[in-house]
Amino acid sequence: MSADIRPAAAGAKIRVFKNRNFALLFWGIAVSNIAHVFFSFAIGFYIYEITIPLFGASDAEIIKAVFIALSGILIVILSPIGGGLADRWNKAKIMYVTDFIRGLTILAVGAIVFLVESNVFKLIALFVMEFVLAANAAIFMPAARSLLRFIVSDEELQPGASYLQMSDNFQAIIGLVFAAMLYAKIGVGWIFIINGIAYVFSAVSEMFIRYEHKQSVDETLDLKTVFSDIKVGFKYLISEKAIVAIMVMALMINFFVSPIFSNGMQNWVYFRFAEESTYLFSSFMDRTSWYGAFSISLSIASILMSLVLARQKTKASYAKPLKRALTGFVISMSGLCALLVFYYYGFVPINAVLIGGIILMFICGLGLVAFNIPLSMVMQRKVRKDMLGKVSAVSGTLSQALIPVAAVIAGFVIARAGTAIFFIGSAVGMIAVMMWFLPNKASNQI
Repeated sequence: MSADIRPAAAGAKIRVFKNRNFALLFWGIAVSNIAHVFFSFAIGFYIYEITIPLFGASDAEIIKAVFIALSGILIVILSPIGGGLADRWNKAKIMYVTDFIRGLTILAVGAIVFLVESNVFKLIALFVMEFVLAANAAIFMPAARSLLRFIVSDEELQPGASYLQMSDNFQAIIGLVFAAMLYAKIGVGWIFIINGIAYVFSAVSEMFIRYEHKQSVDETLDLKTVFSDIKVGFKYLISEKAIVAIMVMALMINFFVSPIFSNGMQNWVYFRFAEESTYLFSSFMDRTSWYGAFSISLSIASILMSLVLARQKTKASYAKPLKRALTGFVISMSGLCALLVFYYYGFVPINAVLIGGIILMFICGLGLVAFNIPLSMVMQRKVRKDMLGKVSAVSGTLSQALIPVAAVIAGFVIARAGTAIFFIGSAVGMIAVMMWFLPNKASNQI
């Protein structure tokens, strides 16, 4: 193990930041995450900008859904390869190589945005970029997820995971505060450039992470090995009934929740909210700023919950906390969907949606982190170190397998049946999944 790892003792919450490897990981990810918030905020609206003139509003929604699905499909297909690589190769090296590739790719597309007039060519460039980014993300994520356990002590594990989660949300706040302003003032091209440079900076930081990497006897990775890794990881997962219950629940929750953010909310902001001439704080907040405010509310709540969890000791069982967190998250997300449906049908005014949305997103943030961090602890503790890459990849693949399908279905539902119908279906689906999971006996073993 790395020399930076210290024996378990009191004060791990403070000491984790004195761990050089953790600090490099933390600050490297921090810079790229802030810039990526700019990027993620802008890309959905930019796709509308270049596709609506070409194809019209309805078909633009479908194209955007396909764009989202492309990323999800590649991550689902390639994550097992990433898991195999994470267990065989140096995890830090995997991270900085993929970050360099992502940074240079985004910089290249940023140049195209500046230099090329054709919207068709720009759209093609965006799809090529998304292909490269998703492929590298599929390789990056299993390495990043499993690295923490190799660079911190057992006592530092929960504080480290909590601070990384808190950092993600703090960075989201910083990014979202400036995202709408940057999108309006400097344009999407400069956002691409900023994001690309940030990925390069992150890669440089990750180059200095050191830990004891035990070289595998066979570090080659062919198709047969990939399928073998999937089989081993899958068998390891299904041997734990509680984890199987979580994976099924996560698969279905992601199916209904992910398109709310990727499809439904952006469609509401770009089309329906845009029809409002006056609304709360309209003198200094445009509709994209309010969209950012919703996400900021979620991120603030996530930071607060991360701070609470960072001060808690690792528990023997997480069944009850996970169920409480899931219940709070589903109720608040379903409430947000209901609020938007009532708005579409004229039962509530726009200001009620804005205020209510901020409150409900705050509750969502509390529930989301209260679920994700304990779940991460369950996986880190139950899975052998030499299996973390494979199991992380398989569990990630299983939990996200339906997200691409959900994005495409959401695009068609919104384009053909309307956004209100989409929100109704999402709320009903989330509640049904929650009602299945809560009384499930296997979930009590978490």
